[in-house]
Amino acid sequence: MREIALIVLISLFGKCLHGQEQKLTMTEYLGLIKEYHPIALQAGLNSDRAFLQRRQALGGFDPKIEVNGGQKTYDGKEYYNYVIPEVKVPLWYGIDLKANHTQYKGNYVNPENKVPEDGLSYFGVSVPLGRGLFLDERRAALRQAAVFGKQARAEQQQMLNNLFISAAQVYTEWMNAWLNRRVYADAVELAKVRLEGTRTLFRNGDKPAIDTIEATVLLQSREQRLAEYTLALTNKRNELASYLWLENLSPVDPQKLSVYPDTALIYERAPEDLLNRDLNQVLQSSLDVQLSRLKIDQLDIERRLKLEEVKPDLNLNIGVLNKGFNPVRNFDPDYFVNNQKLGFTVAFPLTFTKQRAAYSLSRLKIREAEYSLSDKQNAVTVKWSNYLNEYSVLNSLLASNAEIQKSNRQLLQGEEIKFRFGDSSIFMINSREQKVLETQEKLYDLYSKRIKVIQSLKWLVNDLEQNK
Repeated sequence: MREIALIVLISLFGKCLHGQEQKLTMTEYLGLIKEYHPIALQAGLNSDRAFLQRRQALGGFDPKIEVNGGQKTYDGKEYYNYVIPEVKVPLWYGIDLKANHTQYKGNYVNPENKVPEDGLSYFGVSVPLGRGLFLDERRAALRQAAVFGKQARAEQQQMLNNLFISAAQVYTEWMNAWLNRRVYADAVELAKVRLEGTRTLFRNGDKPAIDTIEATVLLQSREQRLAEYTLALTNKRNELASYLWLENLSPVDPQKLSVYPDTALIYERAPEDLLNRDLNQVLQSSLDVQLSRLKIDQLDIERRLKLEEVKPDLNLNIGVLNKGFNPVRNFDPDYFVNNQKLGFTVAFPLTFTKQRAAYSLSRLKIREAEYSLSDKQNAVTVKWSNYLNEYSVLNSLLASNAEIQKSNRQLLQGEEIKFRFGDSSIFMINSREQKVLETQEKLYDLYSKRIKVIQSLKWLVNDLEQNK
C-alpha cells in the first residue's frame, strides 16, 4: 500500500517530470485516503480504545495486597500491636483466594486475637452463593469489553466506509465532468473549423451569410457549455483534493493536483456474487445491523447483572490456619478439621424494590434496542431493493441510449454526405451533431450513476474494495 501511495503522491504533488498528468485510479485514490485522511486515522483509534477497554476490565482480576495494622500504648503499657498483611487473588465465577499472616502482641490483647509467637497464617477462599454466583461486575465488565471490541471494529469500518463512499462519489463526479469537458473541447474545435470553412464558402459566394451566423451561434453555445464543464471540473477537482492529505496532516493543494481519472471505470459492472446475495446475507453483512445486534448483546449482559442483584447476598468464607508464614504446612483433611476458620454473611432487602425496578428497566432498554434493530433491518432491506432496481434500470437505459447514440452518429454521417452533394444545410448538420453531443452527455451521466449505485451496493454490505 505504501509503495502505491508514494508513487501516486509523487505525481499528485507536482514532482512528476515536465508537469505531465498522471492517471489516478479509484483504488489508488481510496488507498491514499485510507492511509492519510484524518478521519481514517481517527477510525484507527477505535482499535486502541477497544484494547484499553479490555485491559481495564482485566484489571478487575488483578491481585491485591492490603496491610492492616494498629498499636495502642497507654501509661507506658503496650495494650496491643498488630500487623496483618493480606493478599487477595480474584478468580473467575466470583471466587476470591485469600492469604494473610497475623502478628498480634500486647498485654491486653483480646483472647480471640491471640496468635502463636511466630504469627498465624491463613489461606482460604471466599465464594458467593447468592448474588454474584453466575455473574458479577468484574466478569460483566470483561464480557462487555469483548463486545465493545467487536463494536469498535464495526464502528471503525463504518467510519471508513462512509468516508470511502463519499470520496468515491466525488471521484465519479470528477470523472464525469472530465469526460464531458473533453467532449465539448473537441466539439468547440470542430465548430471553429466549421465556422472558418463557412466563412470561406461565403466569401467565395457558395453559401449565404446566414450560414456564417449559424456557425457562429453554434460555436458560442458550445464554448458556453465548455465553460460550464470547465467550472464543474475545477470544483470537483477541489473536492477531490479535499480528501487527499500528506503524512504531516496537511491537505493537498488543488493547484498541484496533476492527475486525470481512470475512464475505464465507466464500463464497470457489479459482480454477480454481489447481485445474487440473498436478504439474510445482506442483513448479516450490514454494519448498521451488526452494531444494533452488538448493542443488544451489551444490554443483555447488563440485564443479567441486574438479575443477579435481585438475589440476596450470601458469601461463604472458608480457610485453613497454620503457625508461622506457611499457611499450607501439614495440610490434610484431619488437620483442616482442627485448624480452620469459617464464616458467612447474609444480607438482603425485604422488598428488592430498587433491584427489581433496575432489572425491569434493563429489559425495557433491550426491547427498545430490538425495535431499533427491526427498523434498521427494514431500512437496509428497502435500500438493497432500491439499489438493485436502480442498477437494473440503469443497465437498460445505458443499452437503449447506446443504440440511440449509434443511430444519431449514423444520421450525422448521412447528413454530412448529403451536405457534400448540396442536399443539406449547416443547420441540419448542427442539429444532428447536437443530438450526438446530448446523447453522449446522457451516456456519461448514466455511467456515473451506475458507478455510484455499484459503490452503494458494496457499501451497504461492507464489501468496498478497500476493505478486502
